[in-house]
Amino acid sequence: MKKTMIVIALFAILLVMAAAGSSHEYESREGALAPKFEVTDVNGDVVALPMMQGKYVLVNFWSSTDADSRINANLYDRFVKNNATEDKLSLVSVNMDRNESLFREIVRRDRLDAKSQVHVLGSAASTMMHSFGQKDESCRSYLIDPDGVIVAVNPGIDAVAAKLSI
Repeated sequence: MKKTMIVIALFAILLVMAAAGSSHEYESREGALAPKFEVTDVNGDVVALPMMQGKYVLVNFWSSTDADSRINANLYDRFVKNNATEDKLSLVSVNMDRNESLFREIVRRDRLDAKSQVHVLGSAASTMMHSFGQKDESCRSYLIDPDGVIVAVNPGIDAVAAKLSI
């Protein structure tokens, strides 16, 4: 009976260790490989990281309830518009609002480029945030190089321009 309990205890420990080691989650830090993602933009077109290979990709998570992230969405959008970076940089601005009509109104009111705006909600939103290693509701931005490596987290416009040598 004593041996049986020891075997069960060892099996339980091994099971817990295996489960802890098997959860594959990307780290959202500089130098880490960016997670692959595929989402649908405002126009219904599919946006996927592999489709943008060969150029920098700025993935920006934002929400209307997070003032800093909304400001960054506007700054990044203006930067891309004003610097004609289409051959060097793709902007994927991912909105996490629960209300799609609010998102659409903000895109219209702030004059954001609809081609770079993506609205995700529910399980798709949590899956995408989880894939980037975000465990909370905070909105972050990631600059990904042409090789798919995160080279900056929450970069300012100057940092993005420096990476692109603009």
